[in-house]
Formats: sequence, C-alpha cells, structure tokens
Amino acid sequence: MAGRRSISCPRCSGSMEPGFIVDEGYGTRTASRWFRGEAQYGFFGSLKVRRKEGVDVDTYRCTRCGYLESYA
Repeated sequence: MAGRRSISCPRCSGSMEPGFIVDEGYGTRTASRWFRGEAQYGFFGSLKVRRKEGVDVDTYRCTRCGYLESYA
C-alpha cells in the first residue's frame, strides 16, 4: 500500500490506522480495487472488469470511533 500517510479522523480527530477491505469470492480473497465507470455484468451476473485497469483502495480506520475512510 504505497503512499500511506498519518492522518486524523475527520469526525472525532482520533488516530487513523491503515488497513484494507477484503473482497471474497469462490475460494478467493483479494483487497478491494476501484474501477472507472458504471458496473457492467456478464451473462451469469458476475462483474466484467479488466484487473490491470483497477486501482488499489487504501482504507483507514479510526481507533477512537471506528469511522472508515478509503482512498484510491
């Protein structure tokens, strides 16, 4: 997770700790990624994406109030 920085919670000014959100599929676990545009679905209801076009999502959690904030 490149570019991690020390930030304060925008709600309570507590300390924000870095982490990530897991996306789970059939026998797979990956970190969340952001994709431009609207979601498009295939014939069986799965999302159509080009993995290399996605951007990793960094998520921070406030240690005081639990607020989550994500950045792509």
